Amino acid sequence: MKYWIYPTFIFCYLLSGLSQGAELTTIDIKKQQGRYILHIDTRVNANSDKVKQIFTDFENMPSINPYLKESRIISTTEAKRTTVSMLTKACVLFICYKFRHVQTFKTIGNDVIFGRIIPGMSDFKYGWTRWAIRKNSSSIKKPVTQIILDAEITPDFFILPIIGPYQFKKKIIEIATVTINNLEKKAQKDEFSD
Repeated sequence: MKYWIYPTFIFCYLLSGLSQGAELTTIDIKKQQGRYILHIDTRVNANSDKVKQIFTDFENMPSINPYLKESRIISTTEAKRTTVSMLTKACVLFICYKFRHVQTFKTIGNDVIFGRIIPGMSDFKYGWTRWAIRKNSSSIKKPVTQIILDAEITPDFFILPIIGPYQFKKKIIEIATVTINNLEKKAQKDEFSD
């Protein structure tokens, strides 16, 4: 039986404490007419090009997001659209959830990665994600990258009423924190190894 845990896939793509420099500045989760809306704003101490490279290395996403149990490329087109199948598993309270999300991603300009869920292949009726990854000039001593995630999702299965907004937000903060911490560490390690 499949359950819905508010967009864990986002950080799937998309976290247990923040690293010393990573900063989760905003997290906003709303439900409107069965659709969930998410906004996350975060900063990581890493080069923006490295961050983009990690975010578009779809098959290695589980290395930064331990809630992703599978991430594999299904297809890539000449129009530079990449379709990725991901399987997420996470527990809220005492209930564990497992769901598949298949998205087609496209890079827009130099700093936006847009993904659209394919409903027939996913456990969602509708959904999209938009990642804006930009160099942040708040520090002159070290590179800082701002990551803004906006998403809208409609699940295609029942959400247990016992799991309310507080539990959703708590789990998303946990997933976001782990992911940005791992992302920052990986980007810094890759930068030093170049």
